Amino acid sequence: MPHPFSPEDFPINEEREFDPTRTIFLKQAIHFKKTAQIFDVTGKVRKSFNNFSHSFLDATARAAKQAEDNGPTYEIKSCGDMMRTIKTMTDNQGEKVCDLNITFISFDCSTVRFPSDSKHSRHPIEIWPVDDGRGKGDKHECFVRHSVPYFWDMTSGPVGVLHKCLNQQRVEVAKVVAYGFDKDAILVLDGDELDDAVAVATCVILLNGRDSMDH
Repeated sequence: MPHPFSPEDFPINEEREFDPTRTIFLKQAIHFKKTAQIFDVTGKVRKSFNNFSHSFLDATARAAKQAEDNGPTYEIKSCGDMMRTIKTMTDNQGEKVCDLNITFISFDCSTVRFPSDSKHSRHPIEIWPVDDGRGKGDKHECFVRHSVPYFWDMTSGPVGVLHKCLNQQRVEVAKVVAYGFDKDAILVLDGDELDDAVAVATCVILLNGRDSMDH
């Protein structure tokens, strides 16, 4: 069943600049089989974002390394030894944040399920591949949270961009790029427009979804 939303229904707001307020390091979060660790290093990076400059990326990695002594903000563990298993994300108190069920089938959806009392989402989030009208259905993923559509856009080369639909237009609310030897990633987001756990969960699905292979 096709997803009811398409990026072409929402033109990009070119006037609104992306101004990230949160910086998150995703350690071992790409093509992982067992455990990924998520470090929120907001306020600890001494370089400006500057559209993922090398100095910003390296400074973020250093800040995450220094934060390891205090433990990760979130941890994502697989229930088995394969990539293609349900993954559970917990917070730094060991409490469940959500479960990630990642599909590898081009016409199916991935799902993020939250506890009933979750502060992050009132309902499960389904992530579907969608077409942008240019035959690039494999380059966009759509989800809806609290009746608002979001689109992960992978048409900008190595950088994934998350758009939120506001006033019938798409605005940038997060960006992600792989770092190092393509096992880590760095995520920046506008914390006023996007919940951090939703950003992390959908981003991890993006990094480990349909085009991934077991290694």
